[in-house]
Amino acid sequence: MALPLPVPVTGLKSVLKEVVRTRTGVVGFSMLGVLLGLVLVVPFVAPFDVAGEWGDRQVWLDNPRDAAPEWSEWFAGKQLARTQILTPCNAPGPIPLSNATGSEPCPGGGWKKLVRRTTIFGDYVFITMERKFQFTADVFPSELSLAVWADFGSAAPLLTVEWKRPDNVNLTLLQVAPDQRVPTPNFYPLSTDTRPCCTIRELIKNWAITNFSANAQNVTLIRPEVTLFAQGGRDMLDFRRAVVLKGEYTLKIELAVGAVELGVDAKAVVYGTVFGVAGTDSSRRDLLIGLLWGAPVALAFGAVAAVVIVLLQTILGALATWYGGWWDEVVQRAADTLLILPLLPILLLIAIIYSPSIWLLLLVLIGFGFVGSTSKVARSIVLQVKEEAYIEVAVSYGASRARILFKHILPRLLPYTFALIALSVPSFIFLEASLSFLGLGDPLLPTWGSILGQAYTGNAAFRGFWWWITFPAAGIVFATVAFALLGYSFDKVLNPRLREQ
Repeated sequence: MALPLPVPVTGLKSVLKEVVRTRTGVVGFSMLGVLLGLVLVVPFVAPFDVAGEWGDRQVWLDNPRDAAPEWSEWFAGKQLARTQILTPCNAPGPIPLSNATGSEPCPGGGWKKLVRRTTIFGDYVFITMERKFQFTADVFPSELSLAVWADFGSAAPLLTVEWKRPDNVNLTLLQVAPDQRVPTPNFYPLSTDTRPCCTIRELIKNWAITNFSANAQNVTLIRPEVTLFAQGGRDMLDFRRAVVLKGEYTLKIELAVGAVELGVDAKAVVYGTVFGVAGTDSSRRDLLIGLLWGAPVALAFGAVAAVVIVLLQTILGALATWYGGWWDEVVQRAADTLLILPLLPILLLIAIIYSPSIWLLLLVLIGFGFVGSTSKVARSIVLQVKEEAYIEVAVSYGASRARILFKHILPRLLPYTFALIALSVPSFIFLEASLSFLGLGDPLLPTWGSILGQAYTGNAAFRGFWWWITFPAAGIVFATVAFALLGYSFDKVLNPRLREQ
């Protein structure tokens, strides 16, 4: 003789008590607590105007490109290069003009500034800025850049940039006339100089051959950020064989003009190969900020879509079943129709034609999901509940049909509704990630899917940028597993056959 099935648990409080007693329920609620805690602390940990600055490349110029997380140094077995920013003296304030000669340290950036005048070849003013810094990494920096703010009159000044090495072999990197006045800086990307003549690469090549007898044969690409930091020798032009020269480096900037007052300020960036906790992407953006702000976007989209759609389908399914007739027929046929429609291609088509935001796509998703599979689940449960004795008693006492529905039937559906919501959230999170991956999400918001899509576009897997793929994928998996475990625990409590196991 078969044993009777366990009596199903009813009532939301009773279901929740049973759920937290299961292992999957405890793990699921713990993981969900981590996500909710992350959502709450994000505005304090990463206060950031996401919509205004995530897509603005100017915000991230001081970050290295495609940099691994700093903690990856533990597995590299050597000291990796950190970014060093030689900050300007007076930024963001105005540049003081050279009213008097003399030498003084800059208050903001560690530069030393010297102002002098000469009348040997006419009345000339010279401003010299000098900054020393230590480079102790075992690998070369990834890039070098220089920004110079100049304030001058009608006569164009002469800008000279000198590079001093620990081995006392120096090099004049630039001799140019700046054409931009404050507040617009003059940018000199030392690693990617593309001037039609006298490029920094050619200058460094000739300097290395002259001073160190460097071998230039079979060297197709000269990287200034390598040669400038390399030990002198035949291999210093070959970035695959060069060896780092550690020690104190000096960057010297001089601005000269005749017979007028002038001012100068500068910022140099020695870009590292590692950055932060989660690294950077090809747009120099801090991926940690994108990952942190992607959590509330994914949870908000998935939770709102699941709650609204499941509740709509549950209420409409219960109403149609309870009142029956043509109303039930319309709801069931609408559910059959919407269930066979391919939702993702429809959303893709709408996104391509109208380019809506992610929240407008959410409204479209709700419009196509007001009835569906949950309506049929609710119908099957209502058909069973309406035959129970306490419903017949309520009818015999003269209770209205609306009171019976909202007082006795819908509360019986509520625990099942929670289970369906928990099971539906992962699918909506994947849907949002799919749209963002294809570039059809909100371009102003960082989401896990959009980060993965940009990693795919940037060939992150082929180029070995594992952090760009692993972290957003882990976020998606973590969130979906949390809700999947909650859904399974609800199902185990509510389904008598599963409670036997």
